[in-house]
Amino acid sequence: MADDRFDSIERRIGFLESESLRLQTRIEELQAEVRRLVARYLVTCPACKGAFDLLVNHYSIGLFDNLVYVKCPHCNKAMPVVDKGNGAIGVVAD
Repeated sequence: MADDRFDSIERRIGFLESESLRLQTRIEELQAEVRRLVARYLVTCPACKGAFDLLVNHYSIGLFDNLVYVKCPHCNKAMPVVDKGNGAIGVVAD
């Protein structure tokens, strides 16, 4: 009877360990995906070399001559936003 309980507990522990490893792997995959998606909107200002997120600084985006411009939150330089392909965007130095 005690051996049955011990075997049952060992099986449960084994199952929990395997589930824990599976979930850890899935979390790492999701974190990598989030980093990849967030990196699409991170740019570096060509003037001051300051990095910033276009989505966080959305208040500084304006439209002029059918181009979208964004201002660097560090030096306030205005620059056009361009499509880099594959869903990525970037800024152009004047």
